[in-house]
Amino acid sequence: MSVEPKSAPPQVYYTLNNGARLPAIGLGCWSGLTDAEHDAAQPWIEQALKVGYRHLDTAHDYGTERAVGRAIRASGIPREEVHVTTKLP
Repeated sequence: MSVEPKSAPPQVYYTLNNGARLPAIGLGCWSGLTDAEHDAAQPWIEQALKVGYRHLDTAHDYGTERAVGRAIRASGIPREEVHVTTKLP
């Protein structure tokens, strides 16, 4: 079952070579916050998921990977419905 907000616009997807579908629009989760403030990103990531985002872009250097994981769990959206792109240093 997919959790879709009532007012979400239709999603546009790219189909990758392995058959996976990648949402064309994603949320960049670079926060610009200090190290102590990174968990403050969780509420705005949760809101993005609530309004229909299903592609989140993060990185170890952004410091928001923990907030992304917590927001996905808190959203109730099945993990397989959310595409997460991350990068290593």
